[in-house]
Amino acid sequence: MSPVEARIAGRILRTDSARYIDLSIPVSFQDEGLSAFGVPPASVRTVETGRFTGDTSRGGSCNVKEYRITPHCHGTHTECVGHIVDQEISVTEVFRDTWIPATLISITPEKGEEPAESYSSGKEEGDLLITRRHLAEKLGHLNDEDFHQALIIRTLPNSSAKKNQQYVSAPYFSSEAMTEIARRKINHLLVDVPSVDRMDDQGKLSNHRLFWEVPPGSRDLKQVRAPHRTITELIFVLDEAHDGYYLLNLQIAPFLGDAAPSRPLIFPVEVS
Repeated sequence: MSPVEARIAGRILRTDSARYIDLSIPVSFQDEGLSAFGVPPASVRTVETGRFTGDTSRGGSCNVKEYRITPHCHGTHTECVGHIVDQEISVTEVFRDTWIPATLISITPEKGEEPAESYSSGKEEGDLLITRRHLAEKLGHLNDEDFHQALIIRTLPNSSAKKNQQYVSAPYFSSEAMTEIARRKINHLLVDVPSVDRMDDQGKLSNHRLFWEVPPGSRDLKQVRAPHRTITELIFVLDEAHDGYYLLNLQIAPFLGDAAPSRPLIFPVEVS
């Protein structure tokens, strides 16, 4: 047991650093690994030079592999506003927090033709939307704003197939839902879908823009009003994690890119 205490807004949060729930989906280098947007699965090959073979089973002195991955498509990843602007900015430049108060909620997406809520590039029959109505209902029960620095959303049903899915479509947020998230000034959004936008949205990425408060069509970092925020996609939340309050430790690989593989860990907390 490794007890940890954090003080937030005059309140003391207690947790155990050895008791955590891992929300990450590892990058798999097998053919059946997770992928999205039609990108081939991640791959690996043995490094070979004229005098060296990086495979001990083939007589090499050690194992040395070259890995090919696309962070946005092959597992849990965290992205920054560099994803949608012309200027180069990396997620490790933006992200500074170690322990983040977080709220976990579970939402059943609604059929796109049913809710009155909208999406910028239009909805199609069969679409599934994460709506403001359900979001507000859930956060109405978990309304402690000290824990709204990060929001973790688990979609229902919560099948383990999410961990090796070949995504061509998925639930996405309505414009009203993302506007609400931005209005609440949630700095870190974690979701178990490949994109907060419709996977085929004509390249508008309107929900990304709403979250980072970027004017429609703009690609200029100077026009971004919330450049410190992050989006983490393709998480998987085990059923044993109940809706409620946690401390989030968002571990991000030190890639100098707009997105990087990440390992979000959540820790149950006691509040006093």
